[in-house]
Amino acid sequence: MKKNGTIIKSKIKYILFLLRPYWKYGKGYMITVILMSALLQPLSAYLTACLPKKAIDAVMNDAPRNDVISTIVLYSLFIVFVAALQKVIQMAYTQMTLVKISNKIKNDVNKKALYTDFKYYDQPDFFVKFTFAQETYPIQAQNVMMFLPDILRGISTMIAMIAIIVSVGPVLLGITVFFVVLNAIVGIPAIKPTADYNVSLTDAWRPLDYISRMLLTKENAAELRSSGAGLKLLRTIHAAMTNFQKVYRQYIKKAAPFYLLQGAISPIQAACVLAYVIFFVIAGDKSHIGLYASLTIASTALADSLNDAADSIMQMLQCIANGEKVAEFFEAKSEIEPVKEDALAAPEGKYEVEFKNVSFGYVNARFSIENLNLHVKPGQRIAIVGENGAGKTTLTKLLLRLYDVTDGAVLINGKDIREYDVHQLRLHTGVVFQDIRILAMSLRDNITAYHSVPDEKLIEILDRLDLGDILKKANGNLDTMVSREFTEDGIALSGGEAQKLMIARLFTGPFGLLILDEPSSALDPLAEDRLMKDLLDVSNTATTIMIAHRLSTVRNFDVIYHLENGKIIESGTHDELMAAQGKYYEMFIKQGQNYQN
Repeated sequence: MKKNGTIIKSKIKYILFLLRPYWKYGKGYMITVILMSALLQPLSAYLTACLPKKAIDAVMNDAPRNDVISTIVLYSLFIVFVAALQKVIQMAYTQMTLVKISNKIKNDVNKKALYTDFKYYDQPDFFVKFTFAQETYPIQAQNVMMFLPDILRGISTMIAMIAIIVSVGPVLLGITVFFVVLNAIVGIPAIKPTADYNVSLTDAWRPLDYISRMLLTKENAAELRSSGAGLKLLRTIHAAMTNFQKVYRQYIKKAAPFYLLQGAISPIQAACVLAYVIFFVIAGDKSHIGLYASLTIASTALADSLNDAADSIMQMLQCIANGEKVAEFFEAKSEIEPVKEDALAAPEGKYEVEFKNVSFGYVNARFSIENLNLHVKPGQRIAIVGENGAGKTTLTKLLLRLYDVTDGAVLINGKDIREYDVHQLRLHTGVVFQDIRILAMSLRDNITAYHSVPDEKLIEILDRLDLGDILKKANGNLDTMVSREFTEDGIALSGGEAQKLMIARLFTGPFGLLILDEPSSALDPLAEDRLMKDLLDVSNTATTIMIAHRLSTVRNFDVIYHLENGKIIESGTHDELMAAQGKYYEMFIKQGQNYQN
């Protein structure tokens, strides 16, 4: 008994989880829908069932034609009025409110993803849960919200129809209830296979979603067209369809027998009701034809209401199963993104940075950093160089606290980075990544991602970085979209322009730390030289850490650290490292030879 109580509580938990957004965003909507379902819709069903009896009885009793017409018109007017009232409420309020709530639910899913620890993005299962939540949460929440109105409508309609049916005896009521209960029982075994199918379907369609996203991006579209990669990707559609067919066949094999039985029950029920009314109610008495019409409509309406109630219960069970899977996404525990109540505010001024006995490794990966020590004084400019896979970008991720160290500590101004408000600290840390991702936002929003500044300052920054042509493309309008994702009026940028636009963010306000991950990789040598002078100017206002493959860009930095396999193998100024003739010397000479050749 105790175990059953625990199971029931867990199911109720997921019902409340799905109801929460409607209670949060649409209390008025819930009340309106409940009132419509409990009052207006049952009233319409009752009037519709009574109309044939009233009209036919009037004809059979030789009532004046005007009385018959008046009866039909009066009932019809009431029915039309109720239907029109429902439609007006639906179009003027409920439909738009439903869209708003659905969008807010989707926004909750996206917000949860944004503030979920970055480590989850290394797990394929996270993307399955994320996609399932995006696609399913709004629908399942709506289905659960409609459960109470549907039940109330069903109960109200059933009471009205039962009142009509029992007037001639309980047998017809028994026939109707029997077939509805039978229909519900037959459908129970199909609930779990359907829930499992919905989850499997999300996973099966992931390759198709990926291909669609690749083709929507201009850079990816160019790459896919310029090689055989596009055709190879398209072949995965066939594999995805094969997988989908396999999943669907498994689902049909489990669920189809029960759905076929349900399909057979309805016509058998209709035949039994018809036989009973003809042989036991009318029994040759034509005066009962009006009653026959009303009983037929009432019996059908009662059966529909009972079936709807049963379907609502089945759907609720389905929603619970799906809600449990959506909740798994929201229950992902994050240790980094939630800000602690006693978190320190991000400090002002130039940051002192220290990696103190830091060890870190990715899950299911060989690479690791072990016992790394590195100290950067306030205002110092240091460079980290090394071959691909040495751990350079990993250090920036630890500085941004996208990951936490497994041992040791990353210190900012002598305090563990974990003691600070992580979001404030990131806003005080200007970053330019090598892998550029221009967001589908306005020119203004792309530049002011860290700090808002006046338009005059934005124009000054664009001119300083030789980005005046971007402003010309935008016809001088800083609110022009830097993408054609949503509008044809958006502007498209070259790789160099996109990289400079990201760098422009660093000129919008004070930073304690700048992290530059190969910031000029998309530029030609002359443009790179001009840009590096600007970057060196802005780096005078903050501590600067630059990751570089082109060693010529870091010759003037205060200290250069050479990283290999997660360890610092040499450090010093450019001249010191060249004099040591170690690996840095070899890399620099080799790059110089490549330029000369």
